[in-house]
Amino acid sequence: MGQAKDDLELIENLEQIFSTLRHEWGNSINSLKITLDVLQKNYDYFDDIKRKNYLSRVSELVTRQQRMIEAMKSYSNLIVEDQENIKFPIFWEHFVNIAALKLKNDNIRLIHYLEVEPCLIKANGVAINQIMINILDNAIEAVKEKKDAKIEVKAVKDNGYVLILLKDNGSGINNKDAQKIFIPLFTTKQGKMGMGLPITRRLLFNMGGRIEIESRRGSGTEARVWLKTVSDQ
Repeated sequence: MGQAKDDLELIENLEQIFSTLRHEWGNSINSLKITLDVLQKNYDYFDDIKRKNYLSRVSELVTRQQRMIEAMKSYSNLIVEDQENIKFPIFWEHFVNIAALKLKNDNIRLIHYLEVEPCLIKANGVAINQIMINILDNAIEAVKEKKDAKIEVKAVKDNGYVLILLKDNGSGINNKDAQKIFIPLFTTKQGKMGMGLPITRRLLFNMGGRIEIESRRGSGTEARVWLKTVSDQ
């Protein structure tokens, strides 16, 4: 039963990825063809400024396709190497300081709790910092329009892991979209590639950790990140 469920999820994820690719590349290629057709038919009638505008549009469309290809390549080649034992209190202090600076600039209240005895986590320092900044940036974007914007971060021990909870009081995610947020290239944000959370999950998986996102429209979002511990200091 469990294998059948995993297979179904894989198929659904692949269908979503292919659907996104068809949509993104289909629209981009159609726009590219229309732009080039118009330019070709009217080239002798357009002045230099208008020609340059059309060529600039062509360049933007090609760049968009290149960005998608690079995003897919970076995801498929993603491997975490050089993991080390990291003192969690030092990592936590560093992250909280960065979060405080970011939130201060956006007038967002930060609440933080550390309920973990000194311990070591097994991770890649660059990767784990990227993971937490990705999640923090998502939360900041979710609460920017709120007058009483706040983000709460908390760390607790959980059966051989440190569990980090990051909760915002933003607008939340509707149930339909919440089921797709870890699928590469899925996004509801204009100009985004939809790779932040898929990369975050893959990085954590490579380090023996995991991530869950719980969200309801209008009720904010909570991200839960599990980091594998090595031993007590």
